Amino acid sequence: MIETFVRIFVPATVILAVTQTAVVAAEAEYGEYLSAECVTCHQLSGADDGIPPITGWDIESFVAVLKSYKEKERENQAMQLITSNLGEEEMAALAAYFATLKPGGE
Repeated sequence: MIETFVRIFVPATVILAVTQTAVVAAEAEYGEYLSAECVTCHQLSGADDGIPPITGWDIESFVAVLKSYKEKERENQAMQLITSNLGEEEMAALAAYFATLKPGGE
């Protein structure tokens, strides 16, 4: 019984992990494509010249902040306008991309 469980469960877990990794990589690739508007203000180096850095954030926090701008819970007309055109998929893709970048351009 345990052998059957291990024989089925372990490969399924590996397949799921590989699939999730591929999905995150695909999201990050799409996020890079979408990031052109973001990086006109936010620096890829992570430098803070009056505009907060967005590199290296965890995905959940990044999406939550974007949603808060979209729902006008945070004040910033530029960010409210930009996020008004973003759906869940675009927000997740941008979050996945910027999460792959090291803060400070390291």
